[in-house]
Amino acid sequence: MSEQPKYGLLLSLLPIMLLAAVDIFALYLQPYAKALPHLSVAVLIAQLLCIVVFVKGEICNGQRARLIKANLYCLAYWIVWLILSLFSTYHYILTDIVCLCGIMLTIAIWQQPQDELMRRSILILGALLGGLGIVTYFFLFMDIPPLNFLQYNFFAQLISGILLAHLLLLIARNRLQGFIALLPLAAAATLFINALVVLGLLVYAQSSAVIFSNELAVSLYFLLHLVCAAILAIFIFRKWTFDYYSLFLLLFISASFPLWMTFAYL
Repeated sequence: MSEQPKYGLLLSLLPIMLLAAVDIFALYLQPYAKALPHLSVAVLIAQLLCIVVFVKGEICNGQRARLIKANLYCLAYWIVWLILSLFSTYHYILTDIVCLCGIMLTIAIWQQPQDELMRRSILILGALLGGLGIVTYFFLFMDIPPLNFLQYNFFAQLISGILLAHLLLLIARNRLQGFIALLPLAAAATLFINALVVLGLLVYAQSSAVIFSNELAVSLYFLLHLVCAAILAIFIFRKWTFDYYSLFLLLFISASFPLWMTFAYL
Protein backbone atom coordinates (compact mmCIF):
# COMPACT_ATOMS: atom_id res chain seq x y z
CA MET A 1 0.00 0.00 0.00
CA SER A 2 1.38 3.41 -1.01
CA GLU A 3 2.09 5.89 1.76
CA GLN A 4 -0.55 8.59 2.06
CA PRO A 5 0.67 12.21 1.83
CA LYS A 6 1.31 14.18 4.99
CA TYR A 7 -0.29 17.58 5.48
CA GLY A 8 1.38 20.46 7.25
CA LEU A 9 -0.14 22.72 9.87
CA LEU A 10 -1.58 25.20 7.38
CA LEU A 11 -3.39 22.64 5.22
CA SER A 12 -4.58 20.77 8.31
CA LEU A 13 -5.99 23.93 9.88
CA LEU A 14 -7.37 25.41 6.64
CA PRO A 15 -10.78 23.61 6.65
CA ILE A 16 -11.53 24.88 10.17
CA MET A 17 -10.30 28.36 9.25
CA LEU A 18 -12.63 28.27 6.24
CA LEU A 19 -15.70 27.47 8.36
CA ALA A 20 -14.78 30.13 10.92
CA ALA A 21 -14.26 32.70 8.15
CA VAL A 22 -17.67 31.92 6.61
CA ASP A 23 -19.32 32.31 10.01
CA ILE A 24 -17.57 35.61 10.71
CA PHE A 25 -18.57 36.95 7.29
CA ALA A 26 -22.18 35.86 7.90
CA LEU A 27 -22.08 37.66 11.25
CA TYR A 28 -20.78 40.77 9.47
CA LEU A 29 -23.72 40.59 7.05
CA GLN A 30 -26.25 40.20 9.87
CA PRO A 31 -24.80 41.75 13.04
CA TYR A 32 -28.25 41.69 14.63
CA ALA A 33 -28.43 37.88 14.47
CA LYS A 34 -27.31 37.33 18.09
CA ALA A 35 -23.93 35.92 17.04
CA LEU A 36 -25.43 32.71 15.68
CA PRO A 37 -22.77 30.29 14.37
CA HIS A 38 -24.03 29.11 10.98
CA LEU A 39 -21.74 26.06 10.80
CA SER A 40 -21.33 24.89 14.39
CA VAL A 41 -23.54 21.85 13.79
CA ALA A 42 -21.30 20.89 10.84
CA VAL A 43 -18.24 20.85 13.11
CA LEU A 44 -20.10 18.86 15.79
CA ILE A 45 -21.27 16.31 13.22
CA ALA A 46 -17.73 15.89 11.88
CA GLN A 47 -16.42 15.28 15.39
CA LEU A 48 -19.22 12.83 16.15
CA LEU A 49 -18.37 10.88 13.00
CA CYS A 50 -14.78 10.74 14.21
CA ILE A 51 -16.01 9.34 17.52
CA VAL A 52 -17.70 6.56 15.54
CA VAL A 53 -14.28 5.77 14.08
CA PHE A 54 -12.65 5.83 17.53
CA VAL A 55 -15.29 3.55 19.08
CA LYS A 56 -16.14 1.17 16.22
CA GLY A 57 -13.16 1.36 13.90
CA GLU A 58 -10.29 -1.09 14.10
CA ILE A 59 -7.47 1.43 14.03
CA CYS A 60 -3.90 1.21 15.27
CA ASN A 61 -2.42 3.54 17.86
CA GLY A 62 -0.73 5.59 15.15
CA GLN A 63 -4.01 6.22 13.31
CA ARG A 64 -5.71 7.01 16.62
CA ALA A 65 -3.04 9.54 17.56
CA ARG A 66 -3.19 11.25 14.15
CA LEU A 67 -7.00 11.47 14.25
CA ILE A 68 -6.86 12.92 17.77
CA LYS A 69 -4.44 15.56 16.50
CA ALA A 70 -6.69 16.32 13.52
CA ASN A 71 -9.65 16.80 15.86
CA LEU A 72 -7.67 19.24 17.96
CA TYR A 73 -7.82 21.70 15.06
CA CYS A 74 -11.58 21.95 15.70
CA LEU A 75 -10.72 23.56 19.03
CA ALA A 76 -9.71 26.72 17.15
CA TYR A 77 -13.24 27.04 15.75
CA TRP A 78 -14.87 26.72 19.18
CA ILE A 79 -12.50 29.17 20.85
CA VAL A 80 -13.01 31.75 18.07
CA TRP A 81 -16.78 31.45 18.36
CA LEU A 82 -16.78 31.57 22.14
CA ILE A 83 -14.79 34.81 22.03
CA LEU A 84 -17.14 36.23 19.36
CA SER A 85 -20.15 35.26 21.42
CA LEU A 86 -18.87 36.65 24.72
CA PHE A 87 -17.92 40.00 23.24
CA SER A 88 -20.82 40.32 20.82
CA THR A 89 -23.26 43.22 21.20
CA TYR A 90 -26.01 40.65 20.73
CA HIS A 91 -24.62 38.15 23.25
CA TYR A 92 -26.70 34.97 23.51
CA ILE A 93 -26.07 32.44 26.29
CA LEU A 94 -27.16 29.49 24.13
CA THR A 95 -24.32 30.22 21.71
CA ASP A 96 -21.92 30.00 24.66
CA ILE A 97 -23.38 26.61 25.58
CA VAL A 98 -22.94 25.30 22.02
CA CYS A 99 -19.30 26.44 22.04
CA LEU A 100 -18.63 24.92 25.47
CA CYS A 101 -20.15 21.61 24.32
CA GLY A 102 -17.82 21.70 21.31
CA ILE A 103 -14.81 22.46 23.50
CA MET A 104 -15.64 19.62 25.93
CA LEU A 105 -16.25 17.23 23.03
CA THR A 106 -12.82 18.10 21.63
CA ILE A 107 -11.20 17.59 25.05
CA ALA A 108 -12.97 14.21 25.43
CA ILE A 109 -11.48 13.11 22.10
CA TRP A 110 -8.06 14.50 23.02
CA GLN A 111 -7.85 12.98 26.51
CA GLN A 112 -8.58 9.37 25.62
CA PRO A 113 -7.29 7.04 28.37
CA GLN A 114 -5.38 3.87 27.56
CA ASP A 115 -7.94 1.61 29.25
CA GLU A 116 -10.40 0.53 26.55
CA LEU A 117 -13.49 0.54 28.76
CA MET A 118 -12.69 3.94 30.22
CA ARG A 119 -11.84 5.28 26.78
CA ARG A 120 -15.19 4.15 25.39
CA SER A 121 -17.01 5.76 28.32
CA ILE A 122 -15.18 9.08 27.81
CA LEU A 123 -15.95 9.05 24.09
CA ILE A 124 -19.62 8.27 24.69
CA LEU A 125 -19.74 11.16 27.16
CA GLY A 126 -18.17 13.36 24.49
CA ALA A 127 -20.78 12.18 21.98
CA LEU A 128 -23.57 13.08 24.43
CA LEU A 129 -22.04 16.55 24.83
CA GLY A 130 -21.93 16.90 21.05
CA GLY A 131 -25.58 15.88 20.86
CA LEU A 132 -26.41 18.42 23.56
CA GLY A 133 -24.64 21.08 21.49
CA ILE A 134 -26.76 20.23 18.44
CA VAL A 135 -30.00 20.31 20.46
CA THR A 136 -28.99 23.61 22.06
CA TYR A 137 -28.22 25.05 18.64
CA PHE A 138 -31.80 24.48 17.52
CA PHE A 139 -33.13 26.21 20.63
CA LEU A 140 -31.54 29.33 19.14
CA PHE A 141 -34.36 29.45 16.61
CA MET A 142 -37.34 29.47 18.93
CA ASP A 143 -37.87 33.19 18.32
CA ILE A 144 -36.77 33.24 14.67
CA PRO A 145 -39.28 33.07 11.74
CA PRO A 146 -39.53 29.61 10.09
CA LEU A 147 -38.19 30.86 6.77
CA ASN A 148 -34.84 31.63 8.44
CA PHE A 149 -34.40 27.85 8.41
CA LEU A 150 -33.23 28.45 4.83
CA GLN A 151 -30.06 30.04 6.23
CA TYR A 152 -29.43 27.74 9.17
CA ASN A 153 -31.01 24.44 8.12
CA PHE A 154 -29.69 21.17 9.46
CA PHE A 155 -29.25 19.33 6.15
CA ALA A 156 -26.92 21.95 4.66
CA GLN A 157 -24.77 21.68 7.78
CA LEU A 158 -24.89 17.89 7.61
CA ILE A 159 -23.30 18.03 4.14
CA SER A 160 -20.47 20.21 5.43
CA GLY A 161 -20.07 18.00 8.51
CA ILE A 162 -19.68 14.84 6.41
CA LEU A 163 -17.15 16.53 4.13
CA LEU A 164 -15.21 17.92 7.10
CA ALA A 165 -15.11 14.46 8.70
CA HIS A 166 -13.78 13.06 5.41
CA LEU A 167 -11.08 15.73 5.39
CA LEU A 168 -10.13 15.04 9.01
CA LEU A 169 -9.79 11.32 8.24
CA LEU A 170 -7.70 12.15 5.17
CA ILE A 171 -5.44 14.49 7.14
CA ALA A 172 -5.07 11.77 9.79
CA ARG A 173 -4.18 9.25 7.05
CA ASN A 174 -6.88 6.92 8.30
CA ARG A 175 -7.16 3.59 6.47
CA LEU A 176 -10.79 2.62 7.23
CA GLN A 177 -11.53 2.50 3.51
CA GLY A 178 -15.00 0.96 3.94
CA PHE A 179 -16.18 3.73 6.24
CA ILE A 180 -14.48 6.45 4.19
CA ALA A 181 -16.14 5.17 1.00
CA LEU A 182 -19.58 5.68 2.60
CA LEU A 183 -18.98 9.38 3.30
CA PRO A 184 -19.27 10.66 -0.32
CA LEU A 185 -22.46 8.61 -0.76
CA ALA A 186 -23.86 10.09 2.45
CA ALA A 187 -22.90 13.60 1.29
CA ALA A 188 -24.61 13.06 -2.08
CA ALA A 189 -27.80 11.77 -0.45
CA THR A 190 -27.86 14.67 2.01
CA LEU A 191 -27.25 17.14 -0.81
CA PHE A 192 -30.36 15.82 -2.59
CA ILE A 193 -32.44 15.98 0.60
CA ASN A 194 -31.29 19.53 1.31
CA ALA A 195 -32.27 20.66 -2.19
CA LEU A 196 -35.75 19.14 -1.75
CA VAL A 197 -36.22 20.72 1.69
CA VAL A 198 -35.14 24.17 0.52
CA LEU A 199 -37.28 23.88 -2.61
CA GLY A 200 -40.27 23.02 -0.42
CA LEU A 201 -39.62 26.02 1.80
CA LEU A 202 -39.32 28.27 -1.23
CA VAL A 203 -42.69 27.05 -2.50
CA TYR A 204 -44.11 27.84 0.93
CA ALA A 205 -42.49 31.28 0.81
CA GLN A 206 -44.11 32.00 -2.56
CA SER A 207 -47.52 30.93 -1.27
CA SER A 208 -46.99 33.21 1.73
CA ALA A 209 -46.17 36.13 -0.58
CA VAL A 210 -42.59 36.34 0.72
CA ILE A 211 -40.39 38.19 -1.77
CA PHE A 212 -36.63 37.67 -1.89
CA SER A 213 -34.71 40.84 -2.67
CA ASN A 214 -31.98 38.89 -4.49
CA GLU A 215 -33.37 36.02 -6.56
CA LEU A 216 -29.99 35.53 -8.25
CA ALA A 217 -28.58 34.31 -4.92
CA VAL A 218 -31.35 31.70 -4.70
CA SER A 219 -30.58 30.54 -8.25
CA LEU A 220 -26.86 30.26 -7.43
CA TYR A 221 -27.74 28.27 -4.31
CA PHE A 222 -29.29 25.52 -6.44
CA LEU A 223 -26.64 25.83 -9.16
CA LEU A 224 -23.96 25.09 -6.57
CA HIS A 225 -25.95 22.02 -5.52
CA LEU A 226 -25.62 20.80 -9.12
CA VAL A 227 -21.88 21.54 -9.10
CA CYS A 228 -21.41 19.54 -5.88
CA ALA A 229 -23.56 16.70 -7.22
CA ALA A 230 -21.54 16.58 -10.44
CA ILE A 231 -18.20 16.44 -8.60
CA LEU A 232 -19.44 13.73 -6.24
CA ALA A 233 -20.95 11.72 -9.10
CA ILE A 234 -17.75 11.83 -11.17
CA PHE A 235 -15.61 10.61 -8.27
CA ILE A 236 -18.12 7.98 -7.14
CA PHE A 237 -18.90 6.44 -10.55
CA ARG A 238 -15.32 6.54 -11.78
CA LYS A 239 -14.22 5.14 -8.41
CA TRP A 240 -11.64 7.88 -7.97
CA THR A 241 -10.14 8.51 -4.57
CA PHE A 242 -11.05 11.88 -3.11
CA ASP A 243 -7.95 13.96 -2.47
CA TYR A 244 -7.52 16.93 -0.15
CA TYR A 245 -8.18 19.59 -2.78
CA SER A 246 -11.37 18.03 -4.19
CA LEU A 247 -12.78 17.64 -0.67
CA PHE A 248 -11.76 21.18 0.26
CA LEU A 249 -13.52 22.52 -2.84
CA LEU A 250 -16.68 20.61 -1.93
CA LEU A 251 -16.46 21.87 1.67
CA PHE A 252 -15.96 25.44 0.42
CA ILE A 253 -19.09 25.21 -1.75
CA SER A 254 -21.27 23.57 0.92
CA ALA A 255 -20.09 26.00 3.60
CA SER A 256 -21.21 28.87 1.35
CA PHE A 257 -24.84 27.66 1.27
CA PRO A 258 -25.89 29.74 4.32
CA LEU A 259 -24.27 32.80 2.75
CA TRP A 260 -26.27 32.55 -0.47
CA MET A 261 -29.50 32.35 1.48
CA THR A 262 -28.36 35.34 3.52
CA PHE A 263 -27.71 37.24 0.29
CA ALA A 264 -31.24 36.36 -0.84
CA TYR A 265 -32.64 38.46 1.99
CA LEU A 266 -30.27 41.42 1.56
